[in-house]
Amino acid sequence: MWAAFILVICLMPGRHIPHVTIPHFDKVVHTGIYIVFSILTYYGWSMQSAYQSLHQKTFLKVFILLSLYGFMVEILQETLTTDRHFELLDELANASGSLIGTYIATWLVSFRQKSL
Repeated sequence: MWAAFILVICLMPGRHIPHVTIPHFDKVVHTGIYIVFSILTYYGWSMQSAYQSLHQKTFLKVFILLSLYGFMVEILQETLTTDRHFELLDELANASGSLIGTYIATWLVSFRQKSL
């Protein structure tokens, strides 16, 4: 669901997105969205029991998958929209958010397992 939300808001025409005058605010938004995305993904993978392979190298898998997803969305912005464009700094913000969120999720999952 969160992946679909990201795709929809990133492919919306730019004129439908509120303009904020705070410098680099969009990078903060990208980072925050991917923090949430990686926490949800990591936590979901670690709590499921059907696919044990998701429990191996979860940190690396989540980080790489979400960074690639962010890169793909940036490419789609360039190719499918007329007023949104690929920005390398947006992708770096996506990857940073994925890294930060995955660290947070690792901590949350280990904290949860210790308290059980």
